[in-house]
Amino acid sequence: MSCDKGSDLIIEETSSPETTDIFLLNNLDPGFVFPENLQYMASRGVNSSVCIDIPETLYSPYGGGGAPMQGAGARSSSVALDRPLQAHTCNSSPREGDSQPFFQRMSGSLGVSPDQGFDVSKISGGEFRFPFYNLCMEVENPGQRSDLVLRECDQNPNQKFIFEDDGKIKPVNDLSLCLTASASYDWYGGGYNPIFIVRDLFLSPCNPSFAKRQSWGLRPSG
Repeated sequence: MSCDKGSDLIIEETSSPETTDIFLLNNLDPGFVFPENLQYMASRGVNSSVCIDIPETLYSPYGGGGAPMQGAGARSSSVALDRPLQAHTCNSSPREGDSQPFFQRMSGSLGVSPDQGFDVSKISGGEFRFPFYNLCMEVENPGQRSDLVLRECDQNPNQKFIFEDDGKIKPVNDLSLCLTASASYDWYGGGYNPIFIVRDLFLSPCNPSFAKRQSWGLRPSG
């Protein structure tokens, strides 16, 4: 696979490893979120429905004052490399009519969305790789606050992270920083009964006051 920075990716299907999504351990969802989604997540032992996610440039007529939002229901293979990662409603929940064999074939794990599926075998070594796209999470601008972006996997220090036992995800080049979901959020889909929540995702100083937005877990499919 070859690509230029900022261009769309052309995906070539290959054999894929086991994948997992990475979800926020604490439930920060507003009370008006689509209840069936929350019930499904609870059945999987997850208190939150927000996962680390690759954004797409789809528009929604709902929420956020008509601002451009990111698509989840129909995940395409077109990804803009310059768009930062986000925290987005987990897409692993099966819905009527979903092609579960598609997810299993494309992501290597039944029910894990390719746009949220990390290679399980790489995480312990500090690499957060999306195998469907063969791209890695990278610190865009090392410092007190930085977005996380997609880049070709090359083992550079900005692509190395520590996943601590308490759920903190820290860049190896600055262990004072933690992967953080924003306190503010946007939503779309379902009108007055929205399905999807979107939060910004960035590095910020680790702080016990922000623990609910800085603690993450792995959720294998099954």
